[in-house]
Amino acid sequence: MKKIIFSFGLAMSLGLTSCSDFLDKEPSTELPSNGAITSVADLENAVNGLCYVLIESASGRMNYASEFGLYGDIRCNDFVNIGRNGQTELISQYTNHATDYPSEYPYYTFYAALANANNALESIENGSVEGDAVEVDNYKGQFLTWRAMMHFDLARIYCKIPATVDNPADELGLVISDRVFPTDYKGLRADLKTTYDDIIGWLSEAIPMLAEDNGTGYINQATALALRARAYLYTGQYGLALQDARNVIDNYGYELLTVSNYVSSWGKEDQDESIFELLITEKYNPQRYGLGYYTDASGYAECAFNVDGYLFKYLSSHPEDVRSGLVKDQTAAKNSGYYPAKYPGRDGSIYVNNPKLVRLSEMYLIAAEAQWHLDNPSADINVNAVSADAAAYINDINRNRITGYTDVAEVSLADILHAWEIEMFCENQITYAYWRNKQSVTSTVGQEITYDDYRVLQPIPQREIDYNKDLQQNDRY
Repeated sequence: MKKIIFSFGLAMSLGLTSCSDFLDKEPSTELPSNGAITSVADLENAVNGLCYVLIESASGRMNYASEFGLYGDIRCNDFVNIGRNGQTELISQYTNHATDYPSEYPYYTFYAALANANNALESIENGSVEGDAVEVDNYKGQFLTWRAMMHFDLARIYCKIPATVDNPADELGLVISDRVFPTDYKGLRADLKTTYDDIIGWLSEAIPMLAEDNGTGYINQATALALRARAYLYTGQYGLALQDARNVIDNYGYELLTVSNYVSSWGKEDQDESIFELLITEKYNPQRYGLGYYTDASGYAECAFNVDGYLFKYLSSHPEDVRSGLVKDQTAAKNSGYYPAKYPGRDGSIYVNNPKLVRLSEMYLIAAEAQWHLDNPSADINVNAVSADAAAYINDINRNRITGYTDVAEVSLADILHAWEIEMFCENQITYAYWRNKQSVTSTVGQEITYDDYRVLQPIPQREIDYNKDLQQNDRY
């Protein structure tokens, strides 16, 4: 495993020289060995190379196409580990340390991919790239959005949620990776406020540069707006979160899936709700570390429904809800149980599933949660307080999911959190929805995990602390 100097410095060429269009080409050898980017074609290769790092990095795990795609789910008791193959226990049981893979792998993978983005952005900003200015700006917007998204997800792993603390400026954020660093660079952690200000700032810069449609697997303007809505929600800027979510809902042509196409959409690419999904192919996929392999009795079988949990009890008792069709009955299999069916595979391969990183239904849920907070602005969150305006967004989702649904007049925060569970399970959302609202979850082994439990955060990898003695570790690690 390389140190952070690899991530900030040498790794900047990994993706750029590894992969061209990973849909149908072999890894690219078209770029010079120093990773120079001088054309629009080079920028496209660089985007694809960045994605390649996130799909097939040396670690192969805790990226968007692997365990991190389930990270926010297997940490609560909606899911259980039936296969016991030693892949996710450290995550689900909150028992890992600074030398274990849940700490190390995302740190190196995301920072390596960030180095790729920074190398491309430096080439654009220093005028090295020739080509149509609009196209170049569009790629710049994509790299800025990738930079923001990966910092956001690193922050979700290693930092507190800003909306849950008194003063984010007093809390630890990330080592910010916003440029090409020398290979001996030793970074220190910024504060939490600066970290999220940077994330929101990069997205705000990217939005006007991005095209409205860049094709499946590429970031577009709605993606950046949706990610900014997400970031605003985590920072407690609820009016701005609602504004961005409404913008995506109202102005970009995406449509909620319905009872007729919801279940089938999970085995297909680029359905009506998909704002941004990472492209996984038969040639480029995480193999046995893929999402489908964790969520099937024939694979690792480490993400099965807990039959005693809220989510399974709801889905199994509401056949009128189309989402109940995403429960696989594999009780006759070796790893007997009920499994989520959001990653069924394509073209006969359980390895090939596009992680849907941004979906339209999330925007409705963000809007509902933000509206609830605007209507109930108390510092002491009462999950039973209600909002009539927030109900409209939950009704919009449920009309498209539940046969014979009748609109409700108001919803509580508890209702909204349950809506996150039912709609977004196995999409790395559940525990975060509870924690950012200062609620607890129950782990798979029955522990109460409060939003301010130190185990909510991963430790900074011990290799980084050993290399840079001034790098700040998270509390109690």
